[in-house]
Amino acid sequence: MSASNTASAASSPDGVAPASKRKPWWVSAAPPRPPVKTIAIALFAAAVGLLVLAALTVGTGIPWLIPPMAASMALVVGAPKLPLSQPRNVIGGQMVSAAVGAVVGLMGHSLWLGALAGALALAAMLLCRVPHSPAAATAVIGTMSATVPGWEFVLLAGAAALVLVLAGVLGNRFNGARDYPIYVW
Repeated sequence: MSASNTASAASSPDGVAPASKRKPWWVSAAPPRPPVKTIAIALFAAAVGLLVLAALTVGTGIPWLIPPMAASMALVVGAPKLPLSQPRNVIGGQMVSAAVGAVVGLMGHSLWLGALAGALALAAMLLCRVPHSPAAATAVIGTMSATVPGWEFVLLAGAAALVLVLAGVLGNRFNGARDYPIYVW
């Protein structure tokens, strides 16, 4: 927005520019598409991180690659400046949520308990200051699946998240986001 648009938006009670100053609804206000090089490097970094988890899964028979890890990888390389993408949030959020899933899973492995675990994981992540939205799904998986027992699941989630963060650090170095991570702890 120009300075005059900003001033008029700021002077309105809700902080929204008057209708005469806004773009038509059919004109996207979304950020522009990243350059092809940026997309290619993000693709490569995401593939490396997720393929390492797949190889660990095949090699150990333990599920290192679970769907929330793909969502975490997308945040780390696709939006590296977001707080949700920082190592503290990725690793901490995954571990806190896995712990919630493991504890709730002690009561059983039902759809209802899985839903409860996802909500409890959100609260636990916020309390621990490590919100990471994909990790709520880790809690659901930890509750509904008995593939990896209790605390092993917590360590597994943390180790898998660490692999993704390392892949993200390398990918973001090549992608011009040299300041990733913005903070670690």
